[in-house]
Amino acid sequence: MNGTALAVTGPAHVMQARQMAGQAARQVGFPPSVVERVMLATSELATNLMKYATGGQLVVVPRTGGLDVLATDRGPGIARVQDSLRDGYSTTGTLGLGLGGVQRMAGEFDIYSRYGEGTTVLARWVHDESVEPSSAEVNVGAALAAAPGETLCGDNWVVARAEGVSTVVLSDGLGHGPDAADASAAVMENVLADPAASPADLLASMDAGMVTRRGATVAVAQFHVQRSTMLFCGVGNSTVRLIAGDGSYEALVSTPGIVGRRQRSGKRVSSVARPWDGRGWLVMHTDGISERWSAAENLDVLDHDPATAAGWLLGAYGRRRDDACVVVVSGGRTT
Repeated sequence: MNGTALAVTGPAHVMQARQMAGQAARQVGFPPSVVERVMLATSELATNLMKYATGGQLVVVPRTGGLDVLATDRGPGIARVQDSLRDGYSTTGTLGLGLGGVQRMAGEFDIYSRYGEGTTVLARWVHDESVEPSSAEVNVGAALAAAPGETLCGDNWVVARAEGVSTVVLSDGLGHGPDAADASAAVMENVLADPAASPADLLASMDAGMVTRRGATVAVAQFHVQRSTMLFCGVGNSTVRLIAGDGSYEALVSTPGIVGRRQRSGKRVSSVARPWDGRGWLVMHTDGISERWSAAENLDVLDHDPATAAGWLLGAYGRRRDDACVVVVSGGRTT
């Protein structure tokens, strides 16, 4: 599904962010009236990043049936989040209409902030509610950014749903730029062509079909909600953590190698099965995100929308020198 991101540090970036979001909104099929709301809300978010934030990024992520716009930064945070949504509230003498206006213009809105550390804001518009996941399906959110100087992100992600199955895949194309993006796009095509195939079969298909491309590291998580089960397998160095509600976690380890490079001597990658009751989270990210984050210290943000959590991890722990992608999965309870 991919997405685009923009570092926001000056007035010119506000206009760029507005145009980026407007183009994405038109591409997913929103009518002009909604496109205008997306652009206005994005302008407000980008303006806030320019005025108040440190290390601010504006991220636009298409999703099945809609569009997410995320503003994430590394400080200074908001001391009283609810006050910041009230019209007329300001700490700098301005009108203070920004976040409240975004909340009214968006179809869905979420905000997470730690005072002194940073803020992530999610504004979502849904184009087709019929394709949104039901309460019995997993909920998936993502955030990503290209390496500095690149216009295309070599990392990619997808959630593909079939009868009773949700398959979530993270790919990191080798290197940066168009060739890396092409490798990850090939991974996504394999998943979308057969979303109910087992993770091991999907990886075998990717491996066979990518020998003419650059190659990628890939992590595949498949959720069978009715069976309360998740299957996982991966190749490469993606970070994957299965997190329980108390903050304890298991690191799910991928097989060394590169998909498309046949570096596993023809050996088939096997899947591992884990219980999934919809009360925890699965977090997957590429090596553009530092592994030095604590699950226990981030339970409060994980309780937010998965896209908000993904945006926070990207903003707070992104290395800012490589392509980066974070995918967060939650929900899917059967009772």
